[in-house]
This record gives sequence, structure tokens and C-alpha cells, in this order.
Amino acid sequence: MSLFEFDDQSKQVMLLQHPVQSGFPASAAQLIDALDASVYCEFEYDISVIRALFADAKLTLSPPFIVAKALDAKVSIRVDETNMSAEATLIAAQGGGIANFDVVKTALQQAGVQKGISSRAIEEFLGRQFETAAGDSYSAIIAHGRRAKDGDDTKFVRLCATAQDRILSPQVQADGKVDMRNLGAIITVNPGAPLMQRVPPTKGEDGFTVFGDALPAKPGRDFALQVMDGTALDPSNPNILVADAVGVPVALTRGMRVDDVICYDNIDVTTGHVEFDGSVIVSGDVKDGMKVKATGDITVLGFVESATLESNSVITIVQGAIGRKREEGEDFTCIIKAQGTISLGYAQYSQVSSGQDLMIDRQALHCELSSNRLIRVGKGEKPRGKIIGGRIINALRVETGELGAPSGTKTHVQLAQYWHELRDKQSALSELEKSLNSKANALKQARKKAEKIPSKQQKQLYLNKIAASDEQIILKLKHVYRNKETLKRKLATLLKTSRVTINELMHPGVELQIAKDVKSFSRIYPPHLVRVSEGKITQTF
Repeated sequence: MSLFEFDDQSKQVMLLQHPVQSGFPASAAQLIDALDASVYCEFEYDISVIRALFADAKLTLSPPFIVAKALDAKVSIRVDETNMSAEATLIAAQGGGIANFDVVKTALQQAGVQKGISSRAIEEFLGRQFETAAGDSYSAIIAHGRRAKDGDDTKFVRLCATAQDRILSPQVQADGKVDMRNLGAIITVNPGAPLMQRVPPTKGEDGFTVFGDALPAKPGRDFALQVMDGTALDPSNPNILVADAVGVPVALTRGMRVDDVICYDNIDVTTGHVEFDGSVIVSGDVKDGMKVKATGDITVLGFVESATLESNSVITIVQGAIGRKREEGEDFTCIIKAQGTISLGYAQYSQVSSGQDLMIDRQALHCELSSNRLIRVGKGEKPRGKIIGGRIINALRVETGELGAPSGTKTHVQLAQYWHELRDKQSALSELEKSLNSKANALKQARKKAEKIPSKQQKQLYLNKIAASDEQIILKLKHVYRNKETLKRKLATLLKTSRVTINELMHPGVELQIAKDVKSFSRIYPPHLVRVSEGKITQTF
């Protein structure tokens, strides 16, 4: 005969008779054992009632003696702080009904979750309850918001090769060998030739939270094609830039130009110095003492020997630049300067200054190098060239295989020297801020004196003048604060990005300066990274 009775309406399990009357079970432990052995073993036991039944011999409880009850599975929803995901938690049924899709849907509605709900995630979530013990819980993400996807900025796609592309593409001969000196025909374009295509910006995709709130996307920035010398917009397509003259195409950030080009076999005493409003291509060498100045690209397929090259654009020297050995304090005989990127085979006893990047294929020996961005010696993603002796007077990053020489040759490297200029600007702003605050205090005193003027008309006149001056000072102070904050960010970015990467060895005799901190190295170091951390030069191996 069963000890228990189950009520379908209330889903409760009742003890048929008080243990004192029936004599069994004799203890709370026996009653729990009986429940464990019954069909109600997964129900939730009411321990407080069970203990009360055996608290004393008197009948302190009146029927019904509810000792357990069936509980349906419960689902709760928690939305994260960003409102971008909803996590469901399920407490497995204890003798009651299991959770189904409608239960989860109701819980989502009560939590306010409207979008990003995954039916597949819910199915997998509900399926796990059959593997979970009664009363245990588990959680899973069942709804995801979607972050806004910002639009792409305008893109500019080149549709033709440039002179620099030609330098980087030696010709393959009939026998399959590559002739490093044969770089093919000089690249020129004729009127109407497509140069660059403008790909318009995209609007992006709006996002949403799980509550259904919209997250607007930021549209891409729109830039127009820059129509430069020798170019024009295609009449049938304003997003295409075409050549408007015969010449050499030169790539710019948001457009191209077509330069007049002049070609030489060699530049020497027979040609004289060259100064040209356009691009210069030399299929041979630039000889000792010669000067070449161009507004466009300068391309030399051979050597530059103790000569001077200056360009408002890009300089490419396939073989290399060589100057004469010099004593300390003497001028360099080989000088290469460009506002754009400079690419060299190698450099020796040369002064090389780039407004953008400086790329040297093999080595730099006793040179003075400078760049507004990167100096890389060596090819590929992990350059293994050599910087021996000389000095780098400024750059943002340096990448090389070896720095210095085994003999301890002095090699000086200075990075982030723009830091000093930024600090000077900060000091000037601080002085201006101090001066403006002093004037503001003087106006306060003037206002106090003006308040004592007997004539109301005259007093108001002075107060109006003081208010106008005060307003100007406040505007200037706001401008100073904005500039100071901008300088602070620039300084932080400069120090964060400045670094030297050595891919093979750093030899003794290297002196490195990043911003104001200087450090000398007196032994050999394996591959590592040198940068500024907390104001000090540190090495990371």
C-alpha cells in the first residue's frame, strides 16, 4: 500500500497518514528514502514539512501533509549591459512539464527581447534539458543584437601601371631567366587612357539591440577624384579619371597626374645638370658631381655616383647611391631628397631624406638617413638588410636585419624627433593659457572697480566692454584647451608607434634615441623590438 497520494490539480504529493498514527516511517530520513524510491523521486521535497512531522510525538500538523510537489521547467532571460545579447537560463523540471518553444518565447517577451532571436539556438537550448538532472540549471545565448557596420570610405583603384611598378618588375627572357636590367619599355599613356577609378563610399548597415533599438551606421567618407595636370574626368563616367596628355602616369592618394617625361641614357658632363618640370628617367647612371631636380618622379636604372637628386615626388634608384668617404663634419657628396617615397638598391656614404618612406633593398653603409615614416633595409615582410655606421637623424619606425657592425662601429639612430617640436608647442600653449588667465583675473578686478562708478550710464558702458573682452578670452582659452588635448594625443601616438625592429642581430656601438630618452648598447643582441615604455627605452625579445 502506498504512503503517498498525488493531486493532479495542485501537483502536490501528500502523505496519507501522519507518521505518529501509522507508525511508519519512523524518521525524516526514512520518509525521504521512501520518496527516493517512489515515482516522485524527481519532485521537490518540502524539507520543512518533513522535519515538522517528526519534531515531537504530538500531532502538531494537521492534514494535508504535503511533502513534495512537482515543478515545471523554468526559463529566465538576462540581457547583457550592452543590450547586444540575451542569455536564457533553464532550471530543469522536477516532476513537472518540460519547457518548450512557447515557454521560451513568453520569457523573451517578458524581458522585452524582440530582435536577433535564433530559433536554432533555442532548439539546442531546449534539447539540453533531457540531459540535465532534475532541478539543475544551465544557460545559453539565444539572441544576438547586430552591431552597426560602418560604411566604407571612397576607394581609388589604379587602372594603369606607373614608372615605379616598372622598376619592380624585371622582364623574363625567352629562356626563362630574369634580366634585372631589362625592365621593359618606359610606361607612358595617351589621351583617353583610363588612369584611376573612384569607388563611391557605402552607407553601411544599421545594427540593432536585442530590445529592437536601432544602431545607426556611420556612412563612409566621400572624396572626389583629384583632377591633376594631364588628366580629366571621363565624360561618360565621372568616376573614371583618364589621361588628357601623353606622358608618364604618377600615382597620388586620390588621383593621378600625367607628367611630361624626359629620358637620358646617362646624366654626365655631356648633358649637364637637369632641372625639369615633369618626370626624369635615366636608363644608365647619374655621374659624379651632377644634379637632377624634377617636379615628378626620378627613376635611375643604374647608379647615382656622388650626385644630387631632388624630387617633389618619388625617387627610385635600382642599383644604388654611392658617395665618397668623408671625415666627420664634411658634407656628403651624394644627396638624395624626395617629398615622396625613396627606393634604393643600396646606399653608401650618402645623405638620403624622404618625406614618406625610405626603402633600401640590401644595406646602408655610413649614411645619413631620414624619413617621416618608415625606414626599411631589406626586402619582404621580415627584412634582413644591414645598417652599418652613420646615423638615422629621424624616422618613426626602423626595420632591418642587422643594426651596427661586429667591430663596434658607431651607429646612431634617432626616432620620433617630432616629439621635441610638439613639446615646444605644448610649452607655448601653456604660456598662452597663463597669459589669458592673467588677463581674465585683471578683468575681474576691473569689473569690481566699474561697479563703484556713480554714473549708471558710464558704469554700464564699462561693464559691456569688460564682458566683450571676457567673452573673447573665454573663446581663446577653449581653443587653447582643445589644442593642448590634441597635442597630448599626438605625443602619445608618436611614442606608441615609434620602434626599431631587428630581425637578426644588433651589434655593439649602437646609440638609440627615441624622443628624449637615449640608450647605448655595448653587446650583441638577438632579434628583438626596441620601443618606449613608460617614458623609457625598453627591449622586447
